[in-house]
Amino acid sequence: MTLVNTSAAPARAANDTPTSYEEFLDVLAGLRLSSSRIDIDIDRGQVTLDGRDAGLSAKEHDLLAHLAANADRAVTRDELFASVWAHAELGSDSRTVDAHIRRLRKKLSILPDLISTVRGAGYRFNSTPAVRVRVTRPVTLAA
Repeated sequence: MTLVNTSAAPARAANDTPTSYEEFLDVLAGLRLSSSRIDIDIDRGQVTLDGRDAGLSAKEHDLLAHLAANADRAVTRDELFASVWAHAELGSDSRTVDAHIRRLRKKLSILPDLISTVRGAGYRFNSTPAVRVRVTRPVTLAA
């Protein structure tokens, strides 16, 4: 679930006095819970629809992860061949991307406009509040 502050109260400056209990309750009253219909955990390889496993194959998950990581921009078929099917030695005339997109759309049909075709450019994952994408950013520690 996602917490969304819908309060119309102005934001407090960092140097303001601490928030009172009553102000805290006012903030809580302005919160609304919004559950995600689709939850994509890229690191764990898990995709759930309304809390249930989506039943994606490993390749479908890789495809969805790449599209979700590049949300709201067109991803070309060539880019998908290079990333998701990097070692498959498929020709550019292969229809495997299209077939996987079709199966992925069917499995994610609770949000039919989640993946759209961009004519002449490829496919686009459309961001929506009904979808939560989780990915852990890599952290580098310096000595």
